[in-house]
Amino acid sequence: METLTPLFTLRGVGVSLGGRRILDGIDLDIPKGRATFVMGRSGAGKTTLLRVLNRLNECFPGSETCGDVRLHLERGVVRPYAGELSLPELRRLVGMVFQHPNVLPMSIGKNIAMPLTTVHGFGRDEAMDAVRMALEEAQLWDEVRDRLDTDARTLSGGQQQRLCLARTLAMRPEVLLLDEPASSLDFMSAKGIEELLESLRGRYTLVVVSHGLEFAARLADDIVVLRDGRVHNRVRDISENRAAWLDGLETLF
Repeated sequence: METLTPLFTLRGVGVSLGGRRILDGIDLDIPKGRATFVMGRSGAGKTTLLRVLNRLNECFPGSETCGDVRLHLERGVVRPYAGELSLPELRRLVGMVFQHPNVLPMSIGKNIAMPLTTVHGFGRDEAMDAVRMALEEAQLWDEVRDRLDTDARTLSGGQQQRLCLARTLAMRPEVLLLDEPASSLDFMSAKGIEELLESLRGRYTLVVVSHGLEFAARLADDIVVLRDGRVHNRVRDISENRAAWLDGLETLF
């Protein structure tokens, strides 16, 4: 098996929320440029693990994270929890798309442009160029190019999710964290999100929380199964024989 370049390494990582232990002793390498699916039953700690990677658990009162988390960048290895990377920069590099679309109450164009101008100091022309590029990459440009000034909340659920993804892509992240990105959508919208992620696979490191076995079998390179806050199983290179893995995925749990 080829040696994979890690993007994240986690050693002995634990997370408690409100005094309740959610993750305990997580040792995990997340390889660069691959689609890693995090799976497991409800309550296994999947979303909490995802939020470890960009320190989003800290948004919750009483959150405590222990252990060693390292992010391997071209400029060197940094430890986000040791203050070696600012939170804004970490969350730019490690973007997250949530289960339910969280569009801002403003126009389609401003949903993407506003974070670029207010947080990252883009000029108007630079921001609008980034808006177009991100919408094209999210396969949404042709659908909204003539209504960028329209309220984003008028978009369909699938379009809103692609807009949220475009907003993340505009930041030029290294990693995309996706928490059940298609579970709240109808069949056709979910299929569109899956096809979009397939187009991004290999160009970005994807870390995806999902309950969908077929979804994982079609898209994942590697699968991590959590049980009771620990890594229960780990499978690499499922892409080598997806059909066979689809029949056997349930045995991993």
